[in-house]
Amino acid sequence: MQIRRRLSSPWFMLFLVLAASLAAPLNQFKVPPVMPLLMDAFGLPVGRAGLLMSVFSITGLILAIPAGFIYQRLGYRVAFFIAFICMMLGSLAGALSTDAGTMLASRVVEGMGLCLITMAAPPLIRLLFGEKERGRAMAIWVVYVPLGQLIIFSAAPYITGAWGWRAVWWWAIAFTALAGLLFFLFVRPASGESDLTKAIVDAKEMGRVIFNRDLWLLGLLFLTFNFVFIAFRTWMPTFLYRVKDLPAGYGSFLMALMSVFIIAPAPLIGRACDAIGSRKLVCILSMSVFMVMLPLSSIISPSMLIPWLALLGVVCGFLPTAVFLAATDLIRDERFGGLTMAIIQLGQNGGMLLGPLAFGMIVSETQSWYVAFWMLAPMSAAGAVFAFLTKVR
Repeated sequence: MQIRRRLSSPWFMLFLVLAASLAAPLNQFKVPPVMPLLMDAFGLPVGRAGLLMSVFSITGLILAIPAGFIYQRLGYRVAFFIAFICMMLGSLAGALSTDAGTMLASRVVEGMGLCLITMAAPPLIRLLFGEKERGRAMAIWVVYVPLGQLIIFSAAPYITGAWGWRAVWWWAIAFTALAGLLFFLFVRPASGESDLTKAIVDAKEMGRVIFNRDLWLLGLLFLTFNFVFIAFRTWMPTFLYRVKDLPAGYGSFLMALMSVFIIAPAPLIGRACDAIGSRKLVCILSMSVFMVMLPLSSIISPSMLIPWLALLGVVCGFLPTAVFLAATDLIRDERFGGLTMAIIQLGQNGGMLLGPLAFGMIVSETQSWYVAFWMLAPMSAAGAVFAFLTKVR
């Protein structure tokens, strides 16, 4: 009886939702740690290699808004099922790929999984927890992206060293399959499917969401954040290896360490945002820090990289939390919470698509990595402007 009670605990189910969600960033970020090997294997120049990260976001970019509408019909179980299938099939195609075209196509398929998980997990957490515990539960789930990055940046160099880069894809398939199996065996909210999926759609209220000026500004802010953040995380390991002549696995180690400092203060960041009282101020300050620190990362002394990236990791934890809190503040009708998140996700996928691609193209065209790093400064400044223009608190 005690074991059954623990298995039916919402906190145990949250752990499984987190594990299932981890499959998305784990699959997404398996490319950066092995990027030099993929460039050699498929004969990709720097400009085109950025597509291996960017195309992952194409599906999410296209499906973000439609997914906000169709989630009411799908429900969380179907959404997660499709997500797991897409990620496993995409990884399988990538593991077996013999040319760049097949690998790029596989990344598009994998991207659908990230889109659906980001859409389905928050409403599921709403079902699992009451209002008093929901904030703490959501704060735990939000770390799934940096935690997934930490796992893959830490594991990929060792897996690659032992069995080659394709083994990273097979390992991702195994993780996704196991997480999916445990999810479907044990995650069953006591309240059943959300009543919101059966709610009658109010066209007038839907229009208020779609045409909400501040919501779209938040989406643009999140686009700029993901643009600079994902571009930096994608290319920094390769830059350190090819330009700074550091060991091949050292860049992945630094990105994993950066993830630790994104994750570690997560429980305190939500409280800090509430204590500051202004989502806008947190966003403006965060993007202003990125405007300085991201470009300077290319010229910082190797001996200073660890404390530098640790500090940058802490700052990176504030921006997404503030954006999600601000977006939640804009929700007037819970039936359209999914649509609200879809607009934020549209910005997220747009940034993830454009950032690595633009960075790689600038390196290819200018033959200078440093120009690409300094390009991150005006993009960060644009994010600070979008944050300033919003009327969120």
